[in-house]
Order: sequence, then structure tokens, then C-alpha cells
Amino acid sequence: MSLEFEQYRAPVGGYDEVIGSDGVPRAGWKTVARALGALDPAVLLERQRQTNRLLDAEGTGHLVHELTLATDRHGHSAASRSQSHPWRLDPVPFVLESAEFDRLAAGARQRMRAIEALLVDCYGPRRLVAEGVLPPSLLHSLHGFRPALGSPVIQRWLVHYAVDLARDAAGVWRVVQDLTDAPSGLGYALLDRSAFARVVPDAVRAVGAAAIGDHADLLRRALTAAAPAGRASPRVVVLSAGPADPTYIEHSYLATRLGIHLVEGADVVMRAGRLWLRVLDGLEPIDVVYRRIDDPHLDPLEPAHHGGGAGVPGLVWGARAGGVSLANGYGSGVAESCELAALLPDTTQVLLGETLLLPALEPGRPLATSPVFVADGTQPLEARPVVLRLQLTCVGGEIMVMPGGNGRVLAPGDQPGTPTSQLAKDVWVVGGRPAARPPVVAAPQVDFASSVPKRVADALYWLGRAAERAEVAARAARVVSVQLDQDPMLLALADGAWGAATFAMLRAAQGAPSSSLPSGLPLGDALNDELAATTAAAAVQLASLVQEASSVREYLSTTTGRVLGRLARAHAQIVDQQAPADELDIVLVDLAALSGLAMESTVRGPAWRFLDLGRRIERSLAVLGSVEAALGLAVPQLALQPVADAVLSANESLVAYRRSYRSDVDLDAVLELLLRDDANPRSLAYQLDRLREHVAGLGWADGVALVQAASVESIAAVHSNAVNGRRVSLDSYVLAVRAPLLQLADAIVHRWFADPVNPTIVRGQ
Repeated sequence: MSLEFEQYRAPVGGYDEVIGSDGVPRAGWKTVARALGALDPAVLLERQRQTNRLLDAEGTGHLVHELTLATDRHGHSAASRSQSHPWRLDPVPFVLESAEFDRLAAGARQRMRAIEALLVDCYGPRRLVAEGVLPPSLLHSLHGFRPALGSPVIQRWLVHYAVDLARDAAGVWRVVQDLTDAPSGLGYALLDRSAFARVVPDAVRAVGAAAIGDHADLLRRALTAAAPAGRASPRVVVLSAGPADPTYIEHSYLATRLGIHLVEGADVVMRAGRLWLRVLDGLEPIDVVYRRIDDPHLDPLEPAHHGGGAGVPGLVWGARAGGVSLANGYGSGVAESCELAALLPDTTQVLLGETLLLPALEPGRPLATSPVFVADGTQPLEARPVVLRLQLTCVGGEIMVMPGGNGRVLAPGDQPGTPTSQLAKDVWVVGGRPAARPPVVAAPQVDFASSVPKRVADALYWLGRAAERAEVAARAARVVSVQLDQDPMLLALADGAWGAATFAMLRAAQGAPSSSLPSGLPLGDALNDELAATTAAAAVQLASLVQEASSVREYLSTTTGRVLGRLARAHAQIVDQQAPADELDIVLVDLAALSGLAMESTVRGPAWRFLDLGRRIERSLAVLGSVEAALGLAVPQLALQPVADAVLSANESLVAYRRSYRSDVDLDAVLELLLRDDANPRSLAYQLDRLREHVAGLGWADGVALVQAASVESIAAVHSNAVNGRRVSLDSYVLAVRAPLLQLADAIVHRWFADPVNPTIVRGQ
């Protein structure tokens, strides 16, 4: 034992995970303590920070659930301040000896079998009612009971089951609650282990902690096997209520880990007796729904529905008719009632002929303790109760228990079933051999590369637009601010010509209507006000970006998650006006990283095309807007150099200009680089080339025509310039090119997103 564990003191007279009643550390913990090494507060705090950072990269820092909503400039809701309350992972694991875990696993398997038999009986022969074990008045009074189901077509009620356990002060494990409706915790357990194993990999290996990662593979096989009979290549989806759900992080992670679509109620529709996914060009069949929406919110057509828009109309009817399978079955939530839990010992005896192995936890019973790190405590480790959640999956009739799980630390005064501390523990099962697994059976392959739900394409499209809008506003504000800091005399240059031009450029960067300088207000004050407004506009777009990304997290890489977490924190700092002076520089770096990840870490399928379409449209409009606003004015020659520098810098093209034109600034050369140079990745011409590729790749003839119209106007302007020997009016040029681009932006929404229901049924009819 390390010195810190030797100093750890458990409460007198109660069971403790580490220290036995004789004051001697338990055998399993001696090995763990040696593997973890020195546990002084600085080491523990650093490990906790590292695990928090890794969890943040998976979305816990930017998938926000408590948002004060505002409305951005395209009418979408955006958070006025992003608030996230992710759980923390305790740097000290919860340790179970393999023999003890085996006893718990046996009791949990029996409990799952007993509850499955109970559900079959309640919705079938009702033997328990006939024999007087379950009073009919009690059964029909339970809120979770669904008598309208009758005898549904169902292979298995419980595909996934979880049970909360707590060890009492006498060292006896007892059941806190059963989770049968839409049990959570599996994704959290996998996330916690992933983070912990990266922070202390040597310790995990040294103690031989049982691996838990393959439990997700077992769940995928179980879900595939739950499909209605005769489905040769079953399609499975994870059904979520969306980012507002408190456990959405887990939904998103599980969908990614299982390799299946994450869908919301609006993404699917019941038709012709089956469930269909609304994709870009029609409907695709769904065979199994792994539902993360509980019974009362699943189907608005059911009598027991509690309201809200998260459910799917007709889904329960489709499952009852055998058109789609639900995991878990609708109506399984009745087994979570405390009234049935109290009868479970008797029902187990009647239905299985067995004595229930795990007793229930009585209210108020004292609990055992475990070491928990408290950063501001008098000792680095304090004794706290922990509730353990075991995860079980039924695969081919065999119940598999994850060899670990997740622990929740109880705060003082907490009820065991409702922890409030948001502090989790990774659970290590040590001292045994790896558990046997069922034979590996390859699941049918389903190609989802071209299968993109409309909502996902919509979110990615607006994510791209919000990212570019945020960059445009942040860069414009930073450029003008730096120029002003470096040369305050610019305000007086050419009778305020620089100030008027940069004021107009800032207005354009916000997407605000052009306007003249406010009368009666000093130019410096007017610019400072506009700089603040432009920074605020960047913050609004950052919030919109984060919100859109939250709903499509499974399409984004882990590294992208880290960048989004940083952007969410930057947004909060800007809104709170606590951002350091160079915060916009940091934001621009993160936005550049986000853009690079989109290009290098995203498969070039339809989803990516919509992401990049949004970015390219917005960048095109931004180039046109900045050029029109700042250079469309009659800029005196004396002010042309700093104004042109501002426009070039705002479009990330100043270095390119200086390398191409090593002379004093020339307006025609600036316009050539920004508008017509297709080798400049920030130019209008470059954006038009990319837009042309995307609309052609989508097979969208109307889109091709609109991009071509913008290109023709640009080419016509160049031709007119050459023929007439003069520069065409910049305003006319901008208006001619902008019009088809705005039409393209509207057409994308009308073509794919305005009407989410397309009656065409495609693929796998």
C-alpha cells in the first residue's frame, strides 16, 4: 500500500471497500494501490484533469443540456451562453474481486431472467394473477403497465438490462433499482474506461482489470438478432430524444461505437406497416430500434403518452404488428415499479422455481464506503458511499454481464437511486481470468456510406455556415482591432476614409445591413461599438456551431470533439466578457483546426458535401460582402493601402498578395486575387469551383445551373472589363454574382430540408 492509502481512514463500524474490519487493507486493493503509485493530491488532481480532458474530447464539454436560447441571423436558435455540466471521473477506481463480481453477476442474470418471465406473464397468460401472487388491481394501477398491448409479437422483452447495487454497512450487496425501460450507463462505462485506461494504462494492465470494450459488440449482435424474422440484413438505429436529453452524450457515443445511425423522432416515419428512415432522396427501412426514449414519450398515438415531440407516431403499433422490433419492448418499464420489485422474490419462486439471490435495499439502510478524491478536503481521500450499475445483454438466449460497469458517488443526503454529485468511478474487476464469450458471429454488413438522414445533412449544412460566419466575424474584428492598436492615427487618415471603410467591413462581417457612420458620434467610438458588435456576432455563431455539432456528434472525429469543446469555452468567455485580449486569435486557430479536420478526417460522402456546401456558400458571400463594403466606396489613394490590407487580411489573403504583387497596392490586383484567382483557396472563383463539384456530386441539375449562373456573371464581368478597357462597376459585379448564390442557398433548404417527408421508398423494400 502507498503512504496515502495507509493514511486513508474508513468510518468505524461499517464495511469499507479498501480497509477491512481489522484495519488491514484488503488483498485486491494492495495490488491496485501499488499499481496506482503515489496518490498525493497533486497527482490525483492532475489525473482527474486528464480524464476530464479526454471525456471532453468525446463531447462531454460541448454537448450542452442547459441552454439559454437566442435566435441567430438565419432564424435558427443558438445559445446565448453555452452551459455544460459534464460528470467528473474520480481518479481512484472502484475495485471488485473477481469472485465477488461472479456472485453479483449470477444474481443479476437471475434477476434479468425473472423480470423477463414476469413481463411475459403480465402481457400474456397472467399466471401470477390467477395464483393470487399479483393482485389484478395492483397490476392495472401501475403507471408503466400497458394493457392495450394485448399479446404483442415480441421475441424478447429485455435485450439490455441494468441493475443498481449498493453494499450495505455489513458488507452485503443489495439491489437499489432495476432499469428495464431504456437503461442508461453502458456508454458512460465505456467512456470512463476509455479515459481512465489512457491516463493510467500501466496500472490497468498491472492489476489485470477485466476488459469491457467488447460488451458493445455483444450489444450490437443482440440488437441485430432481435430483428423480425426473415430480415436478411437487419438495419438497427439508436432512437434518441436529441441533444436536450440528459443522457444524449451516451446516445451519441453508443451510436458511434455500435456503427449505426443515431435518429430522432422526426428522422423516421411509420408507413406500410414498417418503420422508415428519412434520408436525402427517399425512405430506407429500419428493422430494430434501440430506444433511448422511455415508454411515456415513445409514441404520441398511445393512450399513456405524456406529451412532447420526441416520439414516433405509430411506432408501438408497428412493433405490435411485427413490422419493427423495439429493444427494449414497449411496456417493459412496468418492471421498474417499486411495487413489482417488492413482489419479485415471490414471482421468481413461482415463475422460475428459484430463490432470489440479491436482496433489496431497504430505505435508510447505512451503506459501505469507498475512497473518493476530494481536491479541497483535509485528506486527499474521503470515505463515501458508491452505487454500482451493472450492464447485462442477452445474446442468443445467453445473458452476458459486463465485467465492470460504472459507479456513482453519493453526495451527503443523496438517495441511492438518485445520485447528485456527478462524480463517477471506473469499476475494475481484478484477480480472475477473462470471462468466456459466445462464439463470434459476423453481423450482416449494411452500407451506410450514402445513407444520410435529412436532419443530419441539415445540421451539417448549418454547421458549415455557422463556422464560416464565426470565422468571418472574428477575423474582421481582429484585423480592424490590430490595425487600430498599431496606428491610432488611421482614424484621421484621409478625412476618416479608413474608418468609414472598416466600419462598413465590420457591418458586412456581421451580416448586418450597410449603413453610414452614426452622426454625432466620434469615429473612434463608432468603430469600438462596431468591434464589440462584431465580436458578439462571432459569439452567436460559435453557439450555433456548437449546437449544430451537438446533434451530429457521431459524424465528427474525437479530435474534432476537442476543438468543439475549446470553442464552447471560448464562447462562454466572450459572452461573460472575460476573454483575454488574444481570445479571437485562439478562436481563429480553433476554427482553422475545425476546417482542417472537416477536410482531412471526414469521409467524402453526402454528409461531408453538405458540411462543405454550407462553408463554401458562406465564404463566397463573405468575400463579396467585404469587397463591396470596403472597396466599393470611393477610397482615396492615401487610404487605399490600409483599407486593402484590412480586406486582404479579413479574407486571409494578405500574404498571398504580397508574394504575388511585390509593389504598392493596386486595386485591380486586389480584386483579381480575391474574386477571380482560382488558385487562391479564399477567392470567390475557388469557392465556385468547389460548389460546382458538390452539386454535381449530388446529381442536382438545378444546383449546377445556379452555380453556373454565378460563374457566368463573373466571367462576363471579366470579359466586359477586357473589351471596354475599364473596370466594371464593383457594385454591379457583386449584385450579379451574389443573386444566384443566395438562390442556391435557398434552393438547398427547399430541395432537401423544407419538406422532410419524401414518399419515395428506396433500397430494401
